[in-house]
Amino acid sequence: MKAIPVLQSGLEASWTGTEFAPVFGRTMQPALAVVFVAVGLVYAGKYLVTRGDVRREAVYAVVSSAALGLGAVAGVQALGLSL
Repeated sequence: MKAIPVLQSGLEASWTGTEFAPVFGRTMQPALAVVFVAVGLVYAGKYLVTRGDVRREAVYAVVSSAALGLGAVAGVQALGLSL
């Protein structure tokens, strides 16, 4: 008895391709994590000391949260996990 070939569906065809390659190499990821977390902590400190100027507080909060988020992602990737 012959095996019937199964056609690849459109969804399965879209999932095939090249593997993900990070923009920065593995050797740079720990340094990037430290830099981003340091910048995030500096701006979090600036946010804590700034009082009265709402625009400046908003800028510090956005920069701090973005830098800490990027630092967390770079740190996790440095540990070997791909998100």
